[in-house]
Amino acid sequence: MASVMLLKSCSRGSRSLLLQMRSQPQWDCTSVTSKPFTASSSLAVIEYFRARRGPFSPEEKRGKSHIMDASTHWKVERFIAIGMVGLMPAALFVQGPIMDHVLTTFIFLHGFWGIDGVLKDYLIKFVPWIGKLWYLLAIVGFAGLVNFNFNDVGVCKAIQMIWSL
Repeated sequence: MASVMLLKSCSRGSRSLLLQMRSQPQWDCTSVTSKPFTASSSLAVIEYFRARRGPFSPEEKRGKSHIMDASTHWKVERFIAIGMVGLMPAALFVQGPIMDHVLTTFIFLHGFWGIDGVLKDYLIKFVPWIGKLWYLLAIVGFAGLVNFNFNDVGVCKAIQMIWSL
């Protein structure tokens, strides 16, 4: 209870004791400079991690480099997710290069958007280059799957061969 009262008294607006604290150097050394604790530096850190609430303009929703609106992207994701429900059983019976490519594309896009969403939500703020690495891995991975479809037995036949072991 005492700690709650102390925290409340230390964090009251502009006259907050926490905002008025300055770090005092413990020794006098001319080669080491100490920067005092300021409210603006701590507020900038807090503001960096704070989630921003709407309303957002359409430009903010779309982002700087997005091709489509968020709502359109969401609809395409749902179309692909629902399409996979019928596509996967159909791939067992209808095999061929078109089915291989459609199945590869749908499964790849579904996984790409899922992992991309996790990276953008949780990791990109701390590791900014992870987005570029993920795009590079995704391009190489999709190129490998397309190469496998055209130059080997294809995804559907490969799954059937694995099941027959």
